[in-house]
Amino acid sequence: MAHARERTGTVRVWGEPGPYGTVAVDAMNEWARARAPELTFTIETLPWSDVYPKLMTDLAARQPAHCMSVESPIAFQLMAEGLFEPVDDVIDKIGRHRLIPGAQWQYWGAWKGKQYVVPAHHQAHLLVVRADVLREAGVTKPPGDWTWDDLLAAARTIKAKSKLHGLCFALGRNLATDYYLVSLLHSAGGRMFDAGQKFQVVFDTPAAVETFEYVAELFPTMPRGAVGYSFLDVVDSMVTGQVGMVFYWGRVFGRAAEANPSVFQAMEAYQHPRHPKTGRRYNWNDFQGWAIPKDYNPYVAEVKEALVHVMTGTEWPIRYALSLVPNVSPVFQDVARDPRLAQHPFFSTKRRSIFEYYTEALKHASNSGNELLQGINPLAAIVHGRSILAQGIQKVVIDKQPARDAVKWVHQQLESVRREHQRLLA
Repeated sequence: MAHARERTGTVRVWGEPGPYGTVAVDAMNEWARARAPELTFTIETLPWSDVYPKLMTDLAARQPAHCMSVESPIAFQLMAEGLFEPVDDVIDKIGRHRLIPGAQWQYWGAWKGKQYVVPAHHQAHLLVVRADVLREAGVTKPPGDWTWDDLLAAARTIKAKSKLHGLCFALGRNLATDYYLVSLLHSAGGRMFDAGQKFQVVFDTPAAVETFEYVAELFPTMPRGAVGYSFLDVVDSMVTGQVGMVFYWGRVFGRAAEANPSVFQAMEAYQHPRHPKTGRRYNWNDFQGWAIPKDYNPYVAEVKEALVHVMTGTEWPIRYALSLVPNVSPVFQDVARDPRLAQHPFFSTKRRSIFEYYTEALKHASNSGNELLQGINPLAAIVHGRSILAQGIQKVVIDKQPARDAVKWVHQQLESVRREHQRLLA
């Protein structure tokens, strides 16, 4: 790529707040120093909820980001709208044989036979418990063997026998709440859309009603403020010693290790409890990677070469994974097996929990953009952008509506999304 040496300017990279985006941009700048010394890659952080509106605004101004870190539900919508550059050539250079067992390239982002996202990591939310709290409450059944009924009983027991709340997850009007509900919905056997039937809405089912009713049963064991909680509120509930259990991604371990070592020592992660009838135990797994906006982007070729540099070999992917253990689960076999990965101190204290996130979670992975991994759903990001599921469960836990009525309301909202965005389904 001889012409790269003559390129000048700043390559804007969007990333979710977190250290891993900075590591990736450091790697891109290493490539630039060697191949395009007049280019500089810079990181701009923004939350998932801002990605779509900001991209639309920046495209209108013809000044979009040149590279984006994006999770799959958002990626699927943007792929369907034709806003991303295909990256099959990048994947071929990185090595298609390297992907970890249990995953497929399209989980991160493929549409109509083309790959649009370069995988960076996957991150599941699991059941995180304080073993000391369970022990003191007299809960003896191992969390790995629990069903929904066992989780509810444990949460109630903790609340009754200690000064702590039993469980916490987000119930505010936000993305986090949607994500929690999706994992429970899938375990109960429900979905939002049927990708195999022209994305017909299939939400209004006994499984959805059961899911809403179950959350209503869990709610009295949670902090009262949970009805307004988002992601980091759940982390704080665990780290500050308010609760015995949370549903959360691996980030909670790092925060606890820094802020409350005594809580960290007692924390362990498990796959979610099984649904008592279906036997399923799905988690929400973010399949997060790098995408390249194609419109008004003068640096497509340079970004592709930089991504090849970031992902080829193990040096930078290991640094990336080590930046936030165990939240950032590696996606390449050679990285996951490299002994340097185990040099992080958490491997001596939380090894079992780390591999619950790294490998076991893939056996039960799903999200609304790739529902039950049965088909890519380009409508998911729109649903979450409107907090439709979160509004539905709030009708139950705040307004005290019957779960069946709230489910019918959500179903109607999903029908509206489908009608408004038929162009993405053609």
